Amino acid sequence: MEDVNFLSKEERYDVIVDQILNMIYEGDIKSGDKMYSENQMAKKLGVSRAHIREVYSALSIIGVLESRRGEGTFLKSAGNSAVFKILMLMLYDDSLSMKEMIELRKVIEVYIAEKAATNRTEKDIRDMRRCIQAMENCNDSKEMSALDTELHSLIGRSCGSNLLMNLSRIVSGLVMKIIEEHWQYIIGDKNVAAKQKKFEQHRDLVDAIANKKPYIAKVIAQEHLEYVAESLERYGKEANVKKDAE
Repeated sequence: MEDVNFLSKEERYDVIVDQILNMIYEGDIKSGDKMYSENQMAKKLGVSRAHIREVYSALSIIGVLESRRGEGTFLKSAGNSAVFKILMLMLYDDSLSMKEMIELRKVIEVYIAEKAATNRTEKDIRDMRRCIQAMENCNDSKEMSALDTELHSLIGRSCGSNLLMNLSRIVSGLVMKIIEEHWQYIIGDKNVAAKQKKFEQHRDLVDAIANKKPYIAKVIAQEHLEYVAESLERYGKEANVKKDAE
């Protein structure tokens, strides 16, 4: 284990998650096993208990761990977990399919939107609205995708958890190509309806976060990501039809 004393808080989280997933990957911890207690894991990895608590909490949120009152924290059936497989791919394989990346977004970003509606600040909301305004005045796909990525990063920043914010940042980097591809389709086809649909979903999401409506924010985030997935699938089929015709 590398010395974490000289790492930033966010980098420490990355190291801890990597170490825990490595323990699972190597078979040191198996599905259904009880995890080390927060104190035991903190001593084993040479970090604070607070860091372990937040990592355990985040891994519970995304379905890798399960906390049982009075019993401790357990590893869920990792081998059958799509999220677990995605996390492993992130660690050991740079290639994630579009479907896997969208599934990852659904797992993490929907929960982050819900938390953001509880923990956001007024500055967070101002920054989100500024970003949406810039998007509505933009007609360049690359610039639009950068603004779209920034908006989701701002939502991640406002969720109140450093680790979830870091996971959001990682996910944003992974899916930036998908976001850019989607905007290329929309702007290239001059699809005004699709463009307005995305603007509307973004505005509604930020409004729900601003009005501190966690459940509504969660539902809108889920609908938005499902719309993106369906839209990309439709554009992909259309592109294949055009290619076959040529």
